[in-house]
Amino acid sequence: MVDAGSSDSPLEEVSAGAYATEAFELLGNETRLAILVALWEEYDPFGEVTVRFSELRDRVGTADSGQFNYHLDRLEDHFVRATDGGYELSQAGLKLVRSVIAGTGLEEPTLESTAVDMACKLCGEPVAVAYEDGWVYVRCTECAGLWTDAGDRSRGHLAKFSLDPAGLANRSAGEIYAAAWVHSYQRIYGMLEEVCPTCSGPVERSLAICEDHESGGPCRNCDRHLRIVARLRCTVCKELAQAPLGTVAKYHPAVVAFCDEHGLELQYGFNDLDHIARRLEVGGSAVEQVSEEPPRVRVTTAIDGDEVALELDDGLNVVAVE
Repeated sequence: MVDAGSSDSPLEEVSAGAYATEAFELLGNETRLAILVALWEEYDPFGEVTVRFSELRDRVGTADSGQFNYHLDRLEDHFVRATDGGYELSQAGLKLVRSVIAGTGLEEPTLESTAVDMACKLCGEPVAVAYEDGWVYVRCTECAGLWTDAGDRSRGHLAKFSLDPAGLANRSAGEIYAAAWVHSYQRIYGMLEEVCPTCSGPVERSLAICEDHESGGPCRNCDRHLRIVARLRCTVCKELAQAPLGTVAKYHPAVVAFCDEHGLELQYGFNDLDHIARRLEVGGSAVEQVSEEPPRVRVTTAIDGDEVALELDDGLNVVAVE
């Protein structure tokens, strides 16, 4: 329990850091928030980005010049930059407003379970896509899928992709699925390079191995169909991703070249349901644990009877290519 007399602000009791705490406190004022939104509304990424003081004050609608100047000055250290031509959002300010826009979308984000032109790779039955709480869920309409949600084993999933609500804007169900696919791969590949796509912080990479895995369906211990997956976690903002090791392997140049030689492009034109379906049908990967201590796995990608295999250590580093 926090001592009521120990601090003027509850934010001082948490561990975000003094600079971050100050930034959070700055956002608790409507005039400052209005300044940020007004600067964003005037922002043109390929044109003029600065707004003069008088114009900015008129846009915000604050009559008291002194009060407006005070709030603007408070923002300068974090979210606003003063220039000879006026004021503009700093990179932190621009990212903040973009995060709000991305997190809310232009309209209320909704997508009921909707069938798309794809078949389940397990049973061949139709696939449906739904959007819930920032996630695009890909579900088979018939079988139990590859994994289940913890606490809700009646809902089998084939895939689950994070997507900001803005990703639903002006897109059909199939286009939402494709956009979520692209966004997910960009995020995973950035984290494989150990750079967080959210905050640019360093990323920890590891193997997640279920020691008591149950085969034949989603495991009751890990809620996954796959015994071994890649786990990626930002050490700064706690962004995370979990991916099949076949996805990790398909980022390596040896596997990219192998797939290209066999008519499967991995890096271009995959914002398309037909391409996604082909990628799921061709170039499947098999995973084998070859060492327990230290943990090592072999990921083999096969097309038309040919194979390429990578051996990965616990940090997802490629230690051998066959």
